[in-house]
Amino acid sequence: MSDKEKKQNGQAGGVDSQKPEKKMTKYDLKMQRRKEEELRQQRRARYSTIAGVVIVLLIVGVLGWKIYGGYQDKHGAYVTVGEHEVQRSEYEYYFYSGINSMYSYYGNYLSYMGLDLSKPLDEQAYMESMTWKDYFDQQAIGQLKQVYALTDEAAAAGFEYDASEEVNSFVESVEAGAANADKSVSDYVKAAYGTLATLDNVKSYVERSSIATAYYDSIEDATEITGEEVKTYYDENKDNYDSVDYLACKIEADIPEEETENVETEADGGTETDAPAETDAETETDTETETAAETETETLSEEEKAAKEAEQEAIEEAAMAEAKTRADEMLNEISDESSFEELYSEYATDASAEVEKTNVKKSSVSPSAVAEWLFDSARQAGDTEVIEDTSGKAYYVVYFIDRYLDHTKTVDVRHILISSDAETTEDMTEEEKATAEENAKAEAKQKAEDIYAEWKNGEATEDSFAALAEANSEDTGSSANGGLYEAVTKGQMVAAFNDWIFDDARKPGDTEIVETDYGYHVMYFVGDNAEEWYTKIESTLLSNKMQEYMTNLTDSLEVVDKRGNIDYLHVSETESESATDTAAETTADTDGETETAGETETTSETEK
Repeated sequence: MSDKEKKQNGQAGGVDSQKPEKKMTKYDLKMQRRKEEELRQQRRARYSTIAGVVIVLLIVGVLGWKIYGGYQDKHGAYVTVGEHEVQRSEYEYYFYSGINSMYSYYGNYLSYMGLDLSKPLDEQAYMESMTWKDYFDQQAIGQLKQVYALTDEAAAAGFEYDASEEVNSFVESVEAGAANADKSVSDYVKAAYGTLATLDNVKSYVERSSIATAYYDSIEDATEITGEEVKTYYDENKDNYDSVDYLACKIEADIPEEETENVETEADGGTETDAPAETDAETETDTETETAAETETETLSEEEKAAKEAEQEAIEEAAMAEAKTRADEMLNEISDESSFEELYSEYATDASAEVEKTNVKKSSVSPSAVAEWLFDSARQAGDTEVIEDTSGKAYYVVYFIDRYLDHTKTVDVRHILISSDAETTEDMTEEEKATAEENAKAEAKQKAEDIYAEWKNGEATEDSFAALAEANSEDTGSSANGGLYEAVTKGQMVAAFNDWIFDDARKPGDTEIVETDYGYHVMYFVGDNAEEWYTKIESTLLSNKMQEYMTNLTDSLEVVDKRGNIDYLHVSETESESATDTAAETTADTDGETETAGETETTSETEK
């Protein structure tokens, strides 16, 4: 049996993992990965920079980006990527796509990141030695390198792909955006992608990008991760995938808050009080107290400050010592799990906190010292320990129960979402809103039932369900993939959805309509996938291989900016030349020192 067959049959190279054969439907090479939080994190390192076209209603204009004019700028090479001469219009397409994408993700929060789209980008600092224009230049260059590297490889491999669907979808998005912005398509395209952009030339960029994405997907689909590779990775990284069960009791040090005197002025009576005088404004009281404390601190001599700090340290040490004594007392009384639980209410600082932790990953254990103790390879069931938490000013009494690899399965499911959201306006009464919501809910339910009936009265297969999902589902994260979510873990989906797919009685081919806060879901249960730990390692290894593939593919592509349009490239060159000059000077200095040393040594020998 080949490694690939072993993987399909769940034989993870000797590790107890079951991955049964299941029917999987592929939808060309345009497959979009679902955007649910956990899998999005797993695949974030994937080649996402060319994953699609983002159109937002924000009309970014030229954003103060200073670009040279003239015929050569419009028709000549703006920058060269490998053997490809990239015109300014194409460069701006990727440049502004990066801005549009960031805006669609962060929206008005961009200002908190120090980015103001109404001001020149080259006058706003992204970081110490980099402007926001430099940042978006880097993004554009990175995308261009990836797109051209992939399309070159695709051409060399004889890979063919019809990107008309992506292009048509892009055109529809542009037309809708133009209508919403009350602009012509031509003006909208120029505003969104630069003054030289036309619908035709941007369509060609979308087509090239789509071919690159499709070719990347084809390489990824053909990249095999063997069971032996998964097992080896697991053996080398067990701490990241194993779970532990344990008991923990936190005993905090009882450290009194440092007293701060509020010194009143003579006008207030010239007396000292333990608490600040009440005022009409609480903020004024806080400010006066802080000011008094700062004044008091400033008037202390260095010796007095040192004495005060030493006094506070002594108080904390005494409190920690007392907490340690209590922790040791509890430890000495523990005989088994039940005794630990009985002692917990007596010793825990917060007796209402959870005492037992089950199926916990190392990354979720806090503090880190407890995590290190629990995941020590020498740990045995029944081990106990008192562990100090210096930063938290506490001690933990810990009881180790077990360490293991969680063999919980993941599942694959398809669904068709019919949203029950109602269109309401601010001028509607509460009764009108309630009626609109009720009507929307009834309409969504009826539509879901009609789609379900259409499927049952047709071929009633997984493929026919997937086709209906593509045509009807309002879940943008899965509709393009036939409504498919793969390797779903417990708790990942909303409650009703989760409960249905993880019902113990669930079996492949089961269907039903499930209601959630999002609307009505026509469900199709595909079946069990691999265990969660297996899918995570598989995803990590695939991501690593694809990152290596892209690095090797793009490293040889040289970017040349003869006209000085992209500042950060020349800063890099200057830094490189500076480093080379410094190295040369250092070498020269070293050679000079060697020669001098040699002359001195020769003289000494002659004198001898």
